[in-house]
Amino acid sequence: MKNESNWSPFASSRSRRIRRQGGFTIIETIIAIVLFLIFAGVATFSLTQGLRSKNSQETYLELQQNLRVALQQLTQDVRAATKVGPWNDPASGCDDQRDACSLRDRLSILATTGRLTDVAEQAGSTYTNSTRTHVCDARGFRRGNLVVIMNGGEFSLIKLSGVRRTRDYGQPCSLTNRDELRHNRTPISGTWANNTYAYQVRIVTYELIPDPLDPGRTVLYRRVGDGATPGAGSGIVAFDVDGLKLSYGVPLNPSAGDTSVQRLRFYDSLSDAAAALGSGYSDDPNGSGTYVGTVVRAIRVTLSGTTPKPLRTGGTPGHYELTETIDLR
Repeated sequence: MKNESNWSPFASSRSRRIRRQGGFTIIETIIAIVLFLIFAGVATFSLTQGLRSKNSQETYLELQQNLRVALQQLTQDVRAATKVGPWNDPASGCDDQRDACSLRDRLSILATTGRLTDVAEQAGSTYTNSTRTHVCDARGFRRGNLVVIMNGGEFSLIKLSGVRRTRDYGQPCSLTNRDELRHNRTPISGTWANNTYAYQVRIVTYELIPDPLDPGRTVLYRRVGDGATPGAGSGIVAFDVDGLKLSYGVPLNPSAGDTSVQRLRFYDSLSDAAAALGSGYSDDPNGSGTYVGTVVRAIRVTLSGTTPKPLRTGGTPGHYELTETIDLR
């Protein structure tokens, strides 16, 4: 009896297709997982690097913005200064934070508060060690205020010990209808000129001090007043500032007057400027000769800062520097 086989090539092919449709093999699954992990790792690394780069850019931009804001604040104060120019008090020693001095790394100015009044004194009359100055309107002036008396081309800085308001403000100011500023501890001498004014001012000093949160770093500090305690408006202007450089521009011929156009020579301090100009000039407002601050035409300011941490992109802290020359008049 002849046996017949049930084998068929079509049946075998159909069986293989059925096995494939049943799922992946272990090797195929492992390969798929490995590829997925590789692609996931690449994507995660790219995302992480992108976030780090973004954080670095934000940190650096924040530093730039801090310096720009600080320079803007300093510029506003300088342009609000009186014609006295940068202020200097060498008698203080200029080695304490409270000392109002203008050096290479510190700037002091007499900034006006916006309050001023005409001086009501007889033009041409002389005064010697006077402790009283008559003005047209003493409203807004208080005991303890600093006042600059601009008397022609000369000036005096007085500190008020008292104020007497005796004027009838409904009537014109005159030699018989006026107020009085008293300054017992700061007597003044001279000859009254026409068009003399009294400006209420405050001493504003910029310098670097240790960061109160990180003594290893420095901040730009704005101090208002000349007392033991900082006055209103004092405070940190910008963090992460590690450089403040100042230089003072004086005309090659200071005696030519403010209206002349001249080249400026910049000095690191008012003391250097006074020494270069000769014996007719002084770095002390109360000294003999012309106070050199009155002939300073511009102040060049350079602020530099460093990010508190290294930037992710370069591995080193970011550094930024700004320089601006501020015209005084």
